[in-house]
Amino acid sequence: MRYLYHETTEKEEREISKALACDTELQSLYMELCAMKNEMDKIKLEPSSSTILNILSYSKSLQEKRP
Repeated sequence: MRYLYHETTEKEEREISKALACDTELQSLYMELCAMKNEMDKIKLEPSSSTILNILSYSKSLQEKRP
């Protein structure tokens, strides 16, 4: 996973690249993971209306407690 997100050291990256070049099963797994990551990156998440209202309500309650 770290390799997918470019979080590996240069040494780790070289080792993983070598392994990918030699192992077709690993290449297949890597391609699957890349595809899943790309799909997940497309997802746009937003909080529900009730969550936003809860946050605003909590914030308002804190302001009311201030002198």
